[in-house]
Parts: sequence; C-alpha cells; structure tokens
Amino acid sequence: MLKTKNSRQSFFLPLILGLATFLLLVGPSVLNPRNIAWLLSGFDMTLEYLGWAFYRYGPWTFPIGMNPQFGLDISSSIIYSNSLPLLAPFFKLLSPWLGDPFQFWGFWLMGCFILQAWMAWKLLSLVSNSVSILILSTSLFLFSPPMLYQIGFHNSTVAMFPLLAAWYLILRPDQERRILWWTILLPCTLLIHPYTFAMVLVLWLGDVLDRLCMQKMMSLFGAAQEFVCVFGVTILFAWQAGYFQSISPGETGFGMYRMNLLALFDPSGFDSQNWSYLYQLPKVRALNNYEGFSYLGLGIIWILLMAIPAILSFRKHFSDWIKKYIFVCCAMLGCTLFALSNQVAIGSWTFTIPLNSTLFSLASILRASGRMFWPVFYFILFIGIFFVIRSYSRKITITILAIGLSIQVIDTSPAWLEKKMALNTQAANLGLSLDNPFWDAAGQYYKNIVRVPVWNEQVIWEKFASFAAKHHLGTNSVFMGRVDNNKIIQSNQRMQDVIQSGQFATDTLYVVEDSEISKFLTRMNPQTDLIARINEINVFAPGWKKCSTCIAVPVELEIDPKMSSERLIKLGEKIDLSQFGKYAKSFLISGWSVPEKWGTWSMGNTAVIQIPLPALNPQGIKLDAQAFISTLHPFQEIEIWVNGRYIKKENCDKRSGNLIDIPLKGDLTQSGPLKIEFKLPNAISPKVLGIGSDTRPLAIGIESLRYY
Repeated sequence: MLKTKNSRQSFFLPLILGLATFLLLVGPSVLNPRNIAWLLSGFDMTLEYLGWAFYRYGPWTFPIGMNPQFGLDISSSIIYSNSLPLLAPFFKLLSPWLGDPFQFWGFWLMGCFILQAWMAWKLLSLVSNSVSILILSTSLFLFSPPMLYQIGFHNSTVAMFPLLAAWYLILRPDQERRILWWTILLPCTLLIHPYTFAMVLVLWLGDVLDRLCMQKMMSLFGAAQEFVCVFGVTILFAWQAGYFQSISPGETGFGMYRMNLLALFDPSGFDSQNWSYLYQLPKVRALNNYEGFSYLGLGIIWILLMAIPAILSFRKHFSDWIKKYIFVCCAMLGCTLFALSNQVAIGSWTFTIPLNSTLFSLASILRASGRMFWPVFYFILFIGIFFVIRSYSRKITITILAIGLSIQVIDTSPAWLEKKMALNTQAANLGLSLDNPFWDAAGQYYKNIVRVPVWNEQVIWEKFASFAAKHHLGTNSVFMGRVDNNKIIQSNQRMQDVIQSGQFATDTLYVVEDSEISKFLTRMNPQTDLIARINEINVFAPGWKKCSTCIAVPVELEIDPKMSSERLIKLGEKIDLSQFGKYAKSFLISGWSVPEKWGTWSMGNTAVIQIPLPALNPQGIKLDAQAFISTLHPFQEIEIWVNGRYIKKENCDKRSGNLIDIPLKGDLTQSGPLKIEFKLPNAISPKVLGIGSDTRPLAIGIESLRYY
C-alpha cells in the first residue's frame, strides 16, 4: 500500500464530517451538561454516569482512579463502573466550576464521531488521495452498525477509533516514531475500556511479531525496547486507573455473550430492535447474544460484492499480503474464534466445545466475547473499499461508494432514528419512586445510605445510587462490572456485628430488607430512632426522632416493633414483578424467566411464587397478568394451588389485562409465607407456534400482584 498526500485544506474535512454525522445521528441535546435524563434511562449508561457522579464529589485518592463513595465497604475504581478514566480525573479537577449536575458523555460521543472520521480518513488516505472517495468511504465508517449500536447502550465502547488508529499504525509504510505512537495509543485505550484495549493489544502484538519475524524490519533489541516502553507506560496508567484492585477470581459468563456465525448478516439488535429497513431475518440468536451484534449493513455488503471480482483478480497480491502480515492475520483469527466462544452458534443451532474450569474462568474475564470481532469488522470494511478503489476507475469507484453509502444510511435508519428519538426525548426511568418528602429531608441529614444486606447489583440499586449522588452521599447500593466477593462477605459480617451491638452509625440511613428488619426492631431505641415503611421500602433512621429540623413521619408509616418481619406488606400495596420491582428476584422461586420491563414470563409447566403475608389478614390476592396466546393457541389454562391446597382453575384468553383473583380462606393467612403454585398444562414456545425462534415454553406473564 502506498501512502498518498492530501492537501492541507482536506485536513479539516473529516472533522467536519464527524461533527455533521454526530448531529444527524445523535443530535445536540446530549451536549447540554445539565441534561442527565438520557443517561438515567438505560442500565449501562446509568452505571457510567453514576460512577462519575460519585467520583466527582469523592475525595482524591492514590491511585487517582479509586471511587470510595461508590460502594463504601465494597468500592473499587471508576474502571469497574465504565466511567471513563481517560476524562473523569480531568473533569474532577474542574468540578468546583462545573455546576450540578454535570455530564460529559454528550461531548464524549461527539468526540468519538470526530475521531472515528479522522482516523478513518487517515487510514483510507493510504489507498486514495481523492477527496470525493475519502468523504464517501469515511462516511461508511461513520455508519458502521457496531459503533452506532453502542450509542445510548455502552457509551464508553462507542469509541472504536482506537481500532482504526491501530490499523493505521500497522499499515502505514512510514514506521517513524512507532514506539511513541503505540505508547500513546495503548495506555489511552486502556483508560477508555478494557475490551477495546484487549483488541488493540492483540493487533499490536501481531504487528510486532510480523515486523520481527516476517518482514525483518525490526531487530530483537528494537522489539524489546518497544515492549518495555509500551508495557511500562501501560502498567503505570493501569495502576493509577485502579485496574489492580482485587476482584473475585473465577468469573463466569463466557459463551453467554457470544457472536453468532450469522452476525454479519443479522440486523436484529437488543430488545427486538431491527437495524435494517430493507429486510429482517427471523430472530435466530439467543437472548444474550446482543453483545455479538456485528451487522454489516446492506450498503457495506454492496461494497463487498463489488469488491469480489477485484479480490479474485488480485488474489496473488492478497496472498502475499497475508504472508507479510501473518501474525496480524492470526490475531484476527484469534479474535474471531474468541468472539464465537466455545458455544458456537449458527442461527438457532448451537454446539459446545468443552473447556476445563481454568480456561473457562480465564476466558470469562472478557465474558462479552462477541465484542472481540470489532477489529475484524473494520478490516473487512477497509479491504472491501481498498479493492473497489484498486479495480475500478475513479468515476466508477465514486458511483459504487455513493450507492453503497446511500443504501447504508437508508438501511440502518430505523435503528439510529429510534436511538436519536430516545436520547432526545426519553426521561429517566429508575423504577420505584422516592416521592415521599422524607427522602429529601434524609438526604440533607445523613452522609451515607446503606443497604442491609449488601451485594453487587441489588434490586433497584440505581434508585438509591441516584438519590445518593443527588445529595452527595456515599452508598453501597451499587453495581460494578467486577467486584471482590470477599469485600461483600466482610461488609455483611461487619453489619451484623453493628446490629448485634446496637451501635449504629448516626450519620447513616439504613435501607433494610424484610428478612433483616426484626434485628433492627429489637436493637433500636424507640425514643430516638425511626423504623418505617416509606414508598414500600423499610428504612431505619438513627436519631431521627430527636432531630429538631427533621420532618415528622406519619405514625401509620412506622413499623410496629411487635410486628413480625414477615408481615410488612400492606393490603393494597402493589408488588411489582418487573425488572424494576424490588420483589422480583426474591419472590419468584422457580419456573420463571428473566424479569423484563413489563413483568416476568413463566417458563415451563409449573411456576412457583412465595410471598410474605401482609400486616392485616387478607381476603385474597389479585394478579395482573399477560397470557401467551395466538390464533392457533387461543387460551392458557391455569391451575392454582396455595400452600399445597388446590384453589381454582382459570382460563386466560386475553393477551394482556387478565385479572386473576385468588381467594384466601381458612387458615392460609394465619402464619408463614404463602407458596403459590401455578400448573400450566398449555405452556408452549413461540418457535412451536411458528412465530419466532424463542424456545421457552410460555404460559402467563405476571406484571404485579396485590393483597386485598
């Protein structure tokens, strides 16, 4: 490949192109540093923002990436909340002048588009100096679905420009200052996201081996010098970012978030999102394979089809190139195999390659393995454009690229227009509302909010974390990508010691699970301390009653010290069984799928719920449920048993709005929790009915229930 020169005037064109594409696909509203609603409307974005919000107001630490307020006893660093160590310390320095709230993620997305365009332009300038060709081909890199897919999902991994920078450093003929550029690229990528760093690292290692062994362009001393410089600076940055904080060994998940062999041609994204306006494959991927999304887009497929004759014509030159870059090609092959994982899938068909526990644990460090295909994706795109440029005249090349770009923009438009609308209109959705005046008053009075017991990714963790961030409190209600389980065990043990001694921290508000509330009831001082159920949440507020400036809590919200901890739910209280409900994980015992935004589907012919009794003896339970029905399967039969006793049979013939009444008679409400068993003889999967590839046998989906 020969490097060509562009005019100075064209230096600014990729920057303008990146900015214009950002405004078209994302819009300017995310640039408002006070606008955080769009960040609090998605799970991973919420984590990224809240990690930064706690880091901003937390103390300076050494290493500087530590985030002690986000997690308290179980805290670690901002890298494990994906809070962008590349920028977070800089904005922390400016924090006193930034106002509140403040988010830099909108500017980050804009920067990703600009740098994507700039690096694509640099890479493509190796094969063309035509401004028209560069504009069209750079635009194809900007409309690459894997990058656009990450917007509003994982904002830190929108940064795919480091992959293009790596390809540029590998392919450029002039290798002047290569040590300097790789020493900048790898540590900076490490401060963006560990997955992106892993991809760049693999490409760099392949390049060093090629230049040392195949191309004979690097001496052994030069390779050693480069290794020392790159790894030395990278380890220093990793240390300061907090990478070396202890996390629990034996991570799991490898194979769950894999890439499907049909991924390049499968436009189905996360949560039924379709990335093609022009066609759609039947849903063939497993539930969690959204991390393996690598759809090319019909425009890029068109480019590749046009390149096939040239690839065949130049196959000798292509073969020579592969030999020259054999280790880089091996790196791409390795990335592809890792992305496919040991659970190799083509469509809905999967076969498993056994791994021993050690290899599985090591592979699970990068459990979202489907992402590892991204450098190969961009190589495929670059090669397609390269061969089109090499085999056609300038005029025909421009025509092919223009047609391809037009098709790509139109084809992917349903998804990126949907994303743009969501980012510019969606309000924060954190589930359960903390609308009682008590919460704001407590935020002014306490310094910490602590959940008892604690674990990683508790139900509605983001609700309390958002509350704590708003009031600049510390909290252990967090979710982190990696966590030290020993810290969790030790934190819970310390909390039990505190409860046993009755020496509660007076600057801490405790949010207590039902199973633990009786311990607080026996150790509290009823003259000074408050235990109440506010917004369906048990709170223990030490010293609240002796606080002269604190608001009074209505007596009816207080929990009677004589009350059994199993009878905290009130008559009429909504028990939400969606992913936003605090009860979903604890009450759904067996036979249920993963809680979704609306509720939870049963999965199989039997499903069991176990719920505590309310404060007053109820007459029955009302369920708000969906039913999995179709014209070929018009109703679901449900047989209901409570504590082993047959209650009734119900036929649900509506897709939604099924109100199921479960009367409770005799001694069922006298003591203990209720075990409700649903026998579902008509459960059937969408695949059997021919309306999808989902193989789960579905019958009913419970949205919520309440005692009456």
